[in-house]
This record gives sequence, C-alpha cells and structure tokens, in this order.
Amino acid sequence: MILVISNDRTKSRSLVACIERVSAECDVTGATEQAVKRCVQQQYPVVILDSFSRLANHYETIQQLQRDAPDCAIIVVARQGCDAERIMSLELGAQDYIEYPFNPAELQARVRVQLRRAELTKNKSRTMQQPVKIGGFAIDNSYHRAEVDGKVLPLTAKEFALLHFLASHPNQVFSREQLLSSVWGYHYGGFEHTVASHINRLRSKLNKTRAGAHLVETVWGVGYKFNSASLEMVQTA
Repeated sequence: MILVISNDRTKSRSLVACIERVSAECDVTGATEQAVKRCVQQQYPVVILDSFSRLANHYETIQQLQRDAPDCAIIVVARQGCDAERIMSLELGAQDYIEYPFNPAELQARVRVQLRRAELTKNKSRTMQQPVKIGGFAIDNSYHRAEVDGKVLPLTAKEFALLHFLASHPNQVFSREQLLSSVWGYHYGGFEHTVASHINRLRSKLNKTRAGAHLVETVWGVGYKFNSASLEMVQTA
C-alpha cells in the first residue's frame, strides 16, 4: 500500500498512474491531518509527498509523519526546491527526494527500494524488540524509551533509531555510509552530513547525563560506535 499526499489531485494524476504500476493499492489524500491519521491507522509502508509549492511549506507534514508514523518511508516529489530545502527535508525524516520532471522508471525503482526496505525493517523488528540494557543505560524499542541513569532522553524518532541501532551492536564501528543504509535506508552517497548532524544532536542530549557523555564515540577516519566501556568506567568511578 502506498499513500500519495497531494493538494491537487488533477496535477497528481500522472504521478499516481506511475505509482500504480508498482502497487495497485495507491490511495490519495490532500489534508495533512487526515494523511497522518491514515498512516497511523493503515500503516502505509511508503508515503509520497507530491509538492506543488515551496518545500518549506511541507516541513511540518514531514515532522508529523516522523513523529506519529515513524515506520513509513517518506518520498518527496518536488516541483520547486533549492538545495537547502532538499537537505532539510531529508534531515527532518524524508527517506528520498526526486524532482520534476522525473523519469517514471526511476521513481518506480525508488519506490520499490523503499518497499523492500520496509519489508526488511519489519523482519528485523521481529528480532530487535528486546530492550538493550548496559549498566546505567537502557533503551526499549517497544515503549520508544531511552534513559541513562534513570533520566529519560527526549529523542526524536530518528535519533532514537540511531541510538538503538548503535546500542544493539555495542563497540562495533559503523561508517556514515553504513548508518545511512541501516538507519535511514539510503543506499547511495551524498548525505553523510545527515548522520553527522544527528550524531551531534544525540550527543548534546546524552551529554546532559553523567554516564552518557562518552557513549557515542567517534573513531576517526572510520565512523562511530556505542562505547559500552564508558558505562563501566562511570560505575567504577
């Protein structure tokens, strides 16, 4: 199932016809509030935001979808948009971006990528629902709750997913490209800065706790890791 968000169904007809070649179950809605509600109820694996105006007008929609339906993949299809708006859309949680005029075969391929990713994520989630607890750190995917020394961390959906992924593989180093693929679902380069900005925001929240200051460690020239040894150092200090 795929949901297309568009405030002009007439202009979106060609896009919808293109998407229906990938999935016969393609719904269209115009209102943001209704779109978010339908995503939560119907659990659409892919949502396509067909933008007819400046991308900045759709930031709130992307944020609401990320907050209330974090498992859906958002693809932005834009008629207008500068580099800054494109990057911001991805930073806020969109998984992909493509501009008009587009090659229909390319858009269909990108949708298939996200559908495959959604299926893989569903399969992985069945094996990754167990909470992770190391020393004073705990993260529970079922309750979307992460805490350090009893203090709950106010994480966004993507920050939580990033921390959960790293904590599920303690002390294993991941490159930015690997994190883009595993956490964001991007299978192409050019958005490594997205990982760095999320790592920085995650650290700023972890740094407010004594045990979390060195949890996410940079391995220079390689990537990042969840440093479980830092928790042991705090316990013995």
